[in-house]
Amino acid sequence: MMKRLIPISLALLLLGACGGKDKVKNDNAYTPGRDKELYEQAETKLKKGRYDEARLLYNVVITTYADSEYLPLAKLSIADSFYLEGGSSNLEQAIGGYKDFAQYFPTHPLACAVKLKIAHSHMRQMNAYNRDWTPAKKAEFQLKATEISCRQSPLAPQIAQNLGEVQQILGLHERDIANFYMGNRQAYKAAEGRWRDIVANYPSFTYRDEALFKLGVALIEQEQPEEAAQFFSQLVADIPLSEFVPEAKKYLEKLGKPIPEPSAIGKANAAPDRPGRVGRAKLILGMNDLEISKDGVLVSREGDAKDEAAEQLQKPREAIGGVGSVRANTKTPVTTPQAEAAPVPAANAVENKEAKPAATPAGKDDKKKKKKGGIAGIFK
Repeated sequence: MMKRLIPISLALLLLGACGGKDKVKNDNAYTPGRDKELYEQAETKLKKGRYDEARLLYNVVITTYADSEYLPLAKLSIADSFYLEGGSSNLEQAIGGYKDFAQYFPTHPLACAVKLKIAHSHMRQMNAYNRDWTPAKKAEFQLKATEISCRQSPLAPQIAQNLGEVQQILGLHERDIANFYMGNRQAYKAAEGRWRDIVANYPSFTYRDEALFKLGVALIEQEQPEEAAQFFSQLVADIPLSEFVPEAKKYLEKLGKPIPEPSAIGKANAAPDRPGRVGRAKLILGMNDLEISKDGVLVSREGDAKDEAAEQLQKPREAIGGVGSVRANTKTPVTTPQAEAAPVPAANAVENKEAKPAATPAGKDDKKKKKKGGIAGIFK
């Protein structure tokens, strides 16, 4: 029995050795034009909410086609996918992606939108005003930086509005602590620091009048009447319709200071707008009513390409102005567009047509090579 098995085994080994050497196809290998296909496939999956699959395809574009015209948009789309998916961990990933894009492409037409989206990512993580204010401070820092770098952007009004909203929450946080120091502990020095921060840093805070008045009171309690009178006078002149103005005037009279007339700013200012009972309850619960778009920079939450980004998606090369200098070390050569070839003369064209059939024998040879595999192909 063993004598019969040995020849059969040798025959099978010989047949396997004669088989063809077909290679497994790598779909992610570098292929000209493949980057566009991968980007479009990823875009389709992103619009359908298949975020993980979309990110995998975008990463193939980034890692395989380092000089692709779709590289900036692929980076931005990955950040968008995390922003659209939501959740604290995903929003942190979105912030990292947006910062990466802003660092690599600072002059991109969508740079201001990306910077604003970083702030929105922080704002979506903001808590109630009496809780941890770290996300709010980060949002304020980002909005201030964006406001400076995007003064001429159409997004400037939205940036200013968001900054005012964030500073309102920060002001409520400071006010809550200042009232605790002042009312519960009579720690006037500690309260003074909080009221000063509000007056100096939050010009549109709706409780600014209270901050001016109570800062003056805190200074009176520390026997600093001259400086206190300055804040009482500022309150009377700039916010004449405040509920704290009558008491501020009484303090000025006791200190022997003149009562100022309403200033130009004061005449234009209406009575401070306070949230009602329902509004205060919502703020305590963390419902801050912030104007935050949950759409990405390129893709909306409904899965549609946003109007302002449609041109960027259709013409990526014009949008980014070339990406040849994005990365210094690349594995693939950077190709530059060549001038169009001159038209081929008619005589040469005829010769070329006649020369084409000469390529057919090579095709026959290929078929013969495939047949050489023999029965070994069955055992693959």
